[in-house]
Amino acid sequence: MESSVPRKRPKPSIPNLPIARYTSSSSSSSASFLDPVVKRPLIRYTPPGPPPPGQKHQTLTLYTITAIPEDELGDLRDTIFLRLVEYDITGRIYLAKDGINLHLCAPVQHVEALQSSLCDLVLDRFGRGLDGAIWNFSTEAPGERVFEKLKVMVKKQLVADGRLGQWDVTDAEAPQYLEPSEFHARLDQVGDKALLIDMRNHFENEVGRFKTSVKMDCTTFKENMDLMDALLEGRDKKEEVLMVCTGGIRCSVSGRYLKQKGFSDVKMLKGGITSYGRYIKSNPGISSHFIGKNFTFDGRRGERITEDVISSCHQCHSPNDHLTNCANVHCHLLFIQCPSCQQKWNHTCGPECRHTVETGSGPAASKPYDYHAQVRPGSLLAEVSKAA
Repeated sequence: MESSVPRKRPKPSIPNLPIARYTSSSSSSSASFLDPVVKRPLIRYTPPGPPPPGQKHQTLTLYTITAIPEDELGDLRDTIFLRLVEYDITGRIYLAKDGINLHLCAPVQHVEALQSSLCDLVLDRFGRGLDGAIWNFSTEAPGERVFEKLKVMVKKQLVADGRLGQWDVTDAEAPQYLEPSEFHARLDQVGDKALLIDMRNHFENEVGRFKTSVKMDCTTFKENMDLMDALLEGRDKKEEVLMVCTGGIRCSVSGRYLKQKGFSDVKMLKGGITSYGRYIKSNPGISSHFIGKNFTFDGRRGERITEDVISSCHQCHSPNDHLTNCANVHCHLLFIQCPSCQQKWNHTCGPECRHTVETGSGPAASKPYDYHAQVRPGSLLAEVSKAA
């Protein structure tokens, strides 16, 4: 998922068309605007205005690992898109030959219709795979709309593991799924003796983590998989391996990968940290094994699980865990910023970007796109202290 993390340099988008024309756009945009598999123009829906006063939205996710014929992905994408715009739904849906993965925001009165539509169009048609269909609702109560638009995309893989063509995730044995209560009880039993792997990126585990987890210093899922391979190299394949991620999809894929490599005791938290957060909040007398915020790939940039603040402002180093993006759209750095620094630097990451935001000029007005730099704020913020 991508909207709340650094994104590619803005490109001229295909205009929002009347619904009747969504699937027949004759845009002459270059191939970079095309869906990577079916080569159809990207289509997206932006609601015509703000939601009605008092309208509540439910944020939810769904994934299932199941085979979908490649030659049906394009039409499936268009059908899902046209069905969902009827309900004013926003967010992202990824389709691939190995299944579906989505993160959506729906008006609460349309949640049931959304679930029914996805069952009808995807789950009942192509199956729910060995893992079943993993629905997950936000830890927080329904609230504001957290996505600006709806995008349905066809991808080569549900999650890019860097191993395309080397193994088939739909044929691999699934890991053992533990409900949040079971996962909590298991951590109570094993303490810090368990091998608990956090399959998220570094900016996610910086603001929230399981206390005894191995944090991966990575910026992509491919890097995470490589680090996991290195971590487990030479270890007993009968050793228990516990895995966590935000909502479950990354653990479902990496857990299957470990199973096909011969690891026999692989367990993962069903529904990920999101489901664990709901469990903790519904059982206030329980001491949480997770501390801090659960990073979310939407406009909220996180759901608070506990009141612990385990990170610091990247500019003044005071305790803080508010992740934001630099207001300079040519930079869009993802970093932690406290309210004081937000005011001081005008919602930017430093003096150059503040100058660009305030004047529209300067070196920061033409920064080259670099995803890895945009999620590694340390070096880019080094000059802030000198300018303070």
